[in-house]
Amino acid sequence: MDSKMAVSSAFIWRRVHSLMGFWLIIYLFEHLIVNSQAALWIGSDGSGFVHLVNSLESLPFLQVIETVLIGIPLAIHMVWGVHRIFQAKSNAGKTDGTTPSLGQYSRNRAYTWQRLTSWILLVGIIAHVVQMRFVHYPKKMHVEGQEKWVSQIRFDEGLVTLAPRLGVEIENLSEVNPPRAGNVVDAVSPTIGTAFLLVVRDAFKSPVQSILYSIFVLAAAFHALNGFWTFLITWGVILSYRSQRAMIPVSVIGMGLLSFLGLAAIWGSYWINLRH
Repeated sequence: MDSKMAVSSAFIWRRVHSLMGFWLIIYLFEHLIVNSQAALWIGSDGSGFVHLVNSLESLPFLQVIETVLIGIPLAIHMVWGVHRIFQAKSNAGKTDGTTPSLGQYSRNRAYTWQRLTSWILLVGIIAHVVQMRFVHYPKKMHVEGQEKWVSQIRFDEGLVTLAPRLGVEIENLSEVNPPRAGNVVDAVSPTIGTAFLLVVRDAFKSPVQSILYSIFVLAAAFHALNGFWTFLITWGVILSYRSQRAMIPVSVIGMGLLSFLGLAAIWGSYWINLRH
């Protein structure tokens, strides 16, 4: 092939990175819509969340689907993203005068924040996957021929009234010798969706964990929709200055929607909808 016609590997990887990012934005919306169902419909006891999780978990070859459609795109985007982070140089802050400081321009500030949120997401995603997919993933068991799901959660008084409504049995829960608040108990749920609902509720009982997840969600919302704006430029959808300016409010609205869904799941699942 003529050297003038050759396409550099960096060019190809930038396009692949961009495509994987766009796909992950679609997944992020789906993920937060599902999680928000634990909180948005106050009084429903998270029935929307339970139904959606049960539907997703019943898909055939789920692990293969998750690996191909989520794991691989995420790995590609993260690896190339880390590579770009180490190459990137911020020009939005103060400098020693040898390089320009362009912090007065919004797009330069957005470029800097895109790189900063990358680090937050790198740590947050790893911690989230370890917590929800390994440490606190419900365990399947069979009781009297029926499939049950066991999750380990911290006891609180609200579980006394919530558990019967969800059809959940809390082991060692009795009026004579009830567990103390904070003690870890086994919750036996009729479906995996109910078990995950209790795991989510338990995670966001902690104000510290809720604050950390809030930072995670806000970083993801900015990174995703700012990345969507650059994705449209990368693929030639918006090339004129006018079209680029017109797309900024759309991206901001998307950031607000993602933030709302994520924060609703964090602060609404326990503190508003499922506390008692």
